[in-house]
Amino acid sequence: MYLEELVGVAVGLILVYLLISVAVMSLQEWITGWMNKRSRDLETILREMLAETLTPPATGLQSGDKPQPIHTSGILEKLYEHPLIKSLYQGTIKPSYIPRDKFVLALFDIVISSGTDASTIEKALTQLKMYQDTIPGAAQAGLDTAIDEMVKKARDVKDDPVKLAKLHAELDELVKKYTKYDIGPIFEALLHAQLPVVEDEVIKALKRGAAALTVQNRQLKETLDDLVYMAEMYAREGESKLAKARANAEKWFDDTMDRASGWYKRSAQRLAFGFGLILAVAFNIDTVEIATRLWIQPALRQSLVQAAESYQAQDTGSMAQGQTTNPIDTINRLQSSLAGLQLPIGWSFIALGPESFNPVTDRCTLFPRPSMQGQQGKDVYGLSINSSCKRWSNQPQGWGALTKLVGFLITALAAMQGAPFWFEILKKLVNVRSTGIKPEEKEASK
Repeated sequence: MYLEELVGVAVGLILVYLLISVAVMSLQEWITGWMNKRSRDLETILREMLAETLTPPATGLQSGDKPQPIHTSGILEKLYEHPLIKSLYQGTIKPSYIPRDKFVLALFDIVISSGTDASTIEKALTQLKMYQDTIPGAAQAGLDTAIDEMVKKARDVKDDPVKLAKLHAELDELVKKYTKYDIGPIFEALLHAQLPVVEDEVIKALKRGAAALTVQNRQLKETLDDLVYMAEMYAREGESKLAKARANAEKWFDDTMDRASGWYKRSAQRLAFGFGLILAVAFNIDTVEIATRLWIQPALRQSLVQAAESYQAQDTGSMAQGQTTNPIDTINRLQSSLAGLQLPIGWSFIALGPESFNPVTDRCTLFPRPSMQGQQGKDVYGLSINSSCKRWSNQPQGWGALTKLVGFLITALAAMQGAPFWFEILKKLVNVRSTGIKPEEKEASK
């Protein structure tokens, strides 16, 4: 019986939800960009993926204290310094997205380098001494001494994985010490020139690299062992074992990112709920009040339906995606959009008369103090605006405050769903309504 009225109310509410969702998405984009949140979240996910976050035992802590995680320096640091990943930086900001193929190639490259045998390292170090013409004399002498010491240690390593891992750690410290002379890229180039390129040798180097990780990251070592083992076991006849290992690693990366996307979505929804609630309270966007007005005022309902039809006719992409603008522009755009709908939105204030507030002696404050004996003037509850004291004229009273809170919460929950969700529903409802006879057409046919 009231199907058309119900559809009209739904269309009006969805239009409001769409407008506030666009504003919320814009605020989210701005805050995540300003805080580099996506790049930091990706780094956290990769750190957990590569098992480089350790929780120390709770010994030595005071009662109630939680052990803080320790970030070990290792594979992740090298990963971000790898040329394939370094090319994704935006200035000094770490990437917020890494393609799976680049991640796997960089990881395999680092692991193979970690398993480089001592003789290969010795050759690369010896050749490095030939590339020091640009280094000042004092620094060059110190580097020569350091390289000679590394060469001696490399000769003592032999096949001991513990000593090999320690040698790699000392090499990292040496490269960091001479960072400004760029010996790191030179040493890596010399080392990589001697790494294997034949598939079977590369697989063996991966295994050696995984074995070298036993000292600093046993969990990652076990993961890489499984990936290589599966490649060797399940590679079909004629199929490349190395390609299979890369495919296994890419699937591992994709599975991790899929799980992380669920976590990120839940985090984004919580942030959207918070922004939605703030906007609902700030602009008095009460779903219960709006629905009531739309139900009892046909003219208002019809005007919102027409506004919704015009919004639905706009480009889907522009409405369904939030634009990254600063918060002030976002708030102003939302305010102007809501003002054009003629809805019961926003707070209104009335100025107190001279009998209640004397601007010369009285003080307008949200937290009035009790009057004191002998004190001139008094504190008056209100909001000081343009040298006058104003109070809410539409503040909720009694049970109305609870109803308004429910209305705000419904609005915030709606904002969590996102603009694309409401835009699709709006299109469907408008299309359903357009299949029937419009009210003005019914009147004309009589």
